[in-house]
Order: sequence, then C-alpha cells, then structure tokens
Amino acid sequence: MNDVSNLEPNYVHGSKVRVWHPTEDSLPRCEMQNDRCLLEARIYRCFPLSAQDGYISFQDAGGHEACIVKSISELDDETRAAVEIELDRRYFTPVIARIASLKQEASLWKFDVDTQRGAHSFYLRGVRDNIHEVAPRRWQLRSIDGQRYEIRDLSLLDKRSVNLFESLF
Repeated sequence: MNDVSNLEPNYVHGSKVRVWHPTEDSLPRCEMQNDRCLLEARIYRCFPLSAQDGYISFQDAGGHEACIVKSISELDDETRAAVEIELDRRYFTPVIARIASLKQEASLWKFDVDTQRGAHSFYLRGVRDNIHEVAPRRWQLRSIDGQRYEIRDLSLLDKRSVNLFESLF
C-alpha cells in the first residue's frame, strides 16, 4: 500500500524562508529555518495566472516540493527580490501594448507587436487553440514556438490594435 501521508502541502510562513543567488548566473539557494537547504532550488507559482503573488512553491532539483509560502509579501526584502528574479525568468511573458500589424500567411497569422521589451514578431497557428481569454479583457496568446504573449486589458489598447485583434474572431 502506498503511503500518502506526505501529500499535504507543507505551508511555511515566508519569514522562515531565505533565498539568495550564490553567484549571478547560478540557481538560487533556499534555506528553510530549522529544516533544510536546497542547493539548487526551483521556484514556481502554484497558480501562475490567477495568484501571481501567492502560493509560491519551493522545490529541490529533483522536483520534490519542500514548502509553499502563501504570499510573497511574507518574505524579507532580500529574499523577495531573489524570488522575483527567478519567477521573472521562469514566467517571462511579453505584454502586448500595441498590435502594429496582423497578416495571414498561409495557415499562420503573423503578429507584429510592441511589448514592454520592444518590438516583436511572431507567428500563431489556430486561433481557437492558441488565443485564450484568461479573465475578462485579459488574453493570452501562444506562438508556434511556444512563447506566450499577454494582453493585460484589451480595452486599454489603441482602437486600431483592438480592431485588428477582434478581426481574428
């Protein structure tokens, strides 16, 4: 019979967790007070779309969860900064501020967009499968290479961008 006693989440208050990067390019280390130290910690959002600042999972290199912190605000400033660096690396999603052009090329849609990191071009196949409204007016797009893009609030885009986007449907 399998032991399921360890399936309960191990919630830890953020004040008991310390995270830092030993070197600039290294994976973070995570130390849990009176418990253990993860030499190559993996940090994930349990609910990346709906609770971006809550329920942060800390895992070892093998993917075994060591603990969950319910709110990033529980962490001290240094730890919060290190955790935010890791989460930004893991979940980087360019936010679309403007759709410069949208063209259909064969069975693909070519998007030329402006994001918080500058201009990008990407291709998307299958509107129904790769464009999803994740909350009212908030959209997520997935390009053919798997990169995610986000429109945080469609109503805040310029009228031309909104018209181009809505022409897909």
